[in-house]
Amino acid sequence: MSEKVTVLLQHVGDAPILKQKKFSVDRARTIAWFTQTIRKLMALEDHQNLFFYISQTFAPSPDHTFEVLKDCYALTGGDVSNDHLVLHYSTTPAWG
Repeated sequence: MSEKVTVLLQHVGDAPILKQKKFSVDRARTIAWFTQTIRKLMALEDHQNLFFYISQTFAPSPDHTFEVLKDCYALTGGDVSNDHLVLHYSTTPAWG
């Protein structure tokens, strides 16, 4: 079974606020997959955009896996079991 990455979502600007902000994502999944999943949860139409940002500065590439993102950008809570990746999301370009 693949390890999971804990992802915390924070909205930016006028992006809809999700009821669920914490997700467990397989390490092998990509940002492209996650984008489609969150688009469905938000019921965004095809013409509406969704952007994700790391460290409020740059947008990860759609082919980045959560394994790479966690290894490079996860916030630690003292031990590895408390690591989580914070992604900001927006429906308009915000950073980077």
